[in-house]
Amino acid sequence: MRTSSPRRFELLLAVPVLAASTTLGAAPAIHGPGPEAAVPDDAALASRVRALVREARRGPLKGVEVAVSIRAGDDGDGPGREIVAIEADRPMLPASNMKVVSSGAALHVLGPDFRFETRLRRTPGGYVLIGDGDPSLGDPVFFDRLKYRDAEGERRRLDEEAIVGFWADAIARAGDEGPIDILVDDSIFEARRWNDGTDGRDGWNPDDRLNRFSAEVGGLNFHRNTLHFRPRTSSGGAPDWHDVRPRIDGLVDAARNESKVSSDKQTAWIYRRPGTNDLVFKGLVRKQRSNRPVVPLEVTVHDPAMMLARLLADRTRDRGVEVGRVGRRAGARGEDGPDVGPVVRMPIADVVEHCNEESQNLYAESLLKRAVHELTGRPGSWSDANAAIRRIARTRIGTGADRLLEGTFFDDGSGLSRRNRVTARFMTAWLDSFHDDRRLRDLFVESLARGGEEGSLDARFAGWGDRTARVDAKSGYLTGVSCLSGFVTDDTDRRWAFCVLCNGFRGSSRPAKALQEAIVTAIADLGGS
Repeated sequence: MRTSSPRRFELLLAVPVLAASTTLGAAPAIHGPGPEAAVPDDAALASRVRALVREARRGPLKGVEVAVSIRAGDDGDGPGREIVAIEADRPMLPASNMKVVSSGAALHVLGPDFRFETRLRRTPGGYVLIGDGDPSLGDPVFFDRLKYRDAEGERRRLDEEAIVGFWADAIARAGDEGPIDILVDDSIFEARRWNDGTDGRDGWNPDDRLNRFSAEVGGLNFHRNTLHFRPRTSSGGAPDWHDVRPRIDGLVDAARNESKVSSDKQTAWIYRRPGTNDLVFKGLVRKQRSNRPVVPLEVTVHDPAMMLARLLADRTRDRGVEVGRVGRRAGARGEDGPDVGPVVRMPIADVVEHCNEESQNLYAESLLKRAVHELTGRPGSWSDANAAIRRIARTRIGTGADRLLEGTFFDDGSGLSRRNRVTARFMTAWLDSFHDDRRLRDLFVESLARGGEEGSLDARFAGWGDRTARVDAKSGYLTGVSCLSGFVTDDTDRRWAFCVLCNGFRGSSRPAKALQEAIVTAIADLGGS
């Protein structure tokens, strides 16, 4: 990640929930060209891009739908001037380019200072863990950056056990008599946690249910809503799967183990029966060698909020507290009551950055649903996403937004759904609205992957030689779909928004990526020539 701090994560005493801002700031002061900079040659850039697209369509992208929009980041209200428009009004699949829409929508609605907050609240008869839709709670990607001091004052690395342990310790210290209930409230989001479409066919690919990039999305998420297994082998018998994080008592013992030990092959995988957390371990586990690290195998979980409730109940019992019912309770978020233990907070800046740099689907969906909840006051849902994004776009883009929205449809936040449709012209207008927004511009642009340096673009634009321009963008890929949208910024801080959408190819995405990179390079060479 480009921006990092030693401890952005917080474990603090309870404070009132922060009010989210929905008001746009004033238009920014845009840096103009320096005194020695040449006037951009819009005509030369447009001619070059048209030639690149024409050549690609005659060759490796013959028969492929290609749409391009390039927009100069001019100072002033409304979208900047469009320099290039090729099939720019054609509705097309965006794949993960949807993340620049969902993350931007969340920033617009929630504001740059918003923090997700997860808290444990005392309730009659027990405790309820209240979710705020935070996708980062217990995510191992943040553990190396997060430290805390234990009871003896020693600084320790945070992990999923420590987070649950803080709440279990607080319950144990309360000294309640008799069995207590451990409940969860994830009602900030809808009960529908997996986007199966309106008729069960048009949403996410059902074959992806077990894959980590297609985890369920809850109002209370934990550990990326996946289980991480590190199977072990010994001299005899079947592989041992008990090394699982988070540790769930009895989970492995109840599973069926069909896996076998292999001397040289690793084909192990985990099957989960849909709608349950019943597991079957399958395939071959390579026999461990002392110098070979064990790479974790991930599988998604069903109903992540209840998984977390079970974890908290188990850890509370470990501390000698008798636990009664473990279940769900809606409505606790809006009730009064004392918070117990730490309130876990994560800044939206960190969530948006991880969403866009690393193309994290759970983060994109959580950001979108949290924004929908803030706008509507209802549980964040996919069914409200299209209307919410259109409402936000009209505010951000202003005059002409309805025309730019023609043909678009927003079905989710990650781009996994093939019902999504965007146009290249809408995408650059949307991107340009963040360039024009002093309040959000830097946070939004820096959340994108930097070409040749990080995230999903670390291997692209690495061979730019002595060019001083930089690329901050979001890539996107589905079968037959490759897209790239973002910004080119030169060394005088002039900026261009671009979008290149390629739909309908067969086989490798390399020709589509080559066209995208050639167009972005042309912006760097001719936009600031």
